[in-house]
Amino acid sequence: MRIRRNVAETIDASYDLLLPGSLAPLVLTCEHARNRLPAGCAPDAHERTILRSHWGFDIGAWQVTRALARRLGASGIGGRWSRLWIDLNRRVDDPTLIRESVEGHLLSWNARVGPHERERRVLGHHAPYHEALDRLIIRRLVRGRRPLLLAVHTFTPRLSGRPRSFDAGVLYERERHLARVLGRELRRAGLRVRYNAPYSGMAGMMYSVDRHGKHHGLPCLELELNQDLFSGRSRAAALVQVVEGAVRELLSRAGQRARSG
Repeated sequence: MRIRRNVAETIDASYDLLLPGSLAPLVLTCEHARNRLPAGCAPDAHERTILRSHWGFDIGAWQVTRALARRLGASGIGGRWSRLWIDLNRRVDDPTLIRESVEGHLLSWNARVGPHERERRVLGHHAPYHEALDRLIIRRLVRGRRPLLLAVHTFTPRLSGRPRSFDAGVLYERERHLARVLGRELRRAGLRVRYNAPYSGMAGMMYSVDRHGKHHGLPCLELELNQDLFSGRSRAAALVQVVEGAVRELLSRAGQRARSG
């Protein structure tokens, strides 16, 4: 079922769309946008704590995605359910597509997921998300426009007790030049940047945009932001402004490359 709030946003059972009618040369994705569970799940107190943490969703990522879509006039798509229900940034044969436990705690809604339930979630949530993303891309391609795909994610500042002492990661596989453009602009704004960190695009860790980018021959990157940057409203607003400026420069350079290529 789809509900159209206004021309800017459409809600489906599996995803939220931002500016679906846009033909701007940028498509934003946010696979881990929310920490909700579908009706019928009954998480206990500890599970609710897990859902509010970085395990449940990418804290701040949907906020950045919505702001970028609005400011840049770009289409965007975000997952409606927690990554702990089904992870839209994983292959359907990935063992972490549906996690049974987090830090030793068995997740009640995933405790008895057999092949039938796994198929139901994939066909009901994973497949529709990627079909909708493909439609956003195809609308541009049939009009002769080749967009840049940018996935927006965030990461926890500490994982397994180890600090991650940087502000932003730019993930890439094929688009090293564009990754360096984005990273350089973020550094100019004062952020500490690393490439292919905290995960590597070279190791298949940007599944969603990489899947669609390779299929359509489009440039694709993933931006990872440290969740510490969202610790206050003013800091989050400043971060959005920084990212917007960096993405504007990225689009300019990507457009120049497309024209010269």
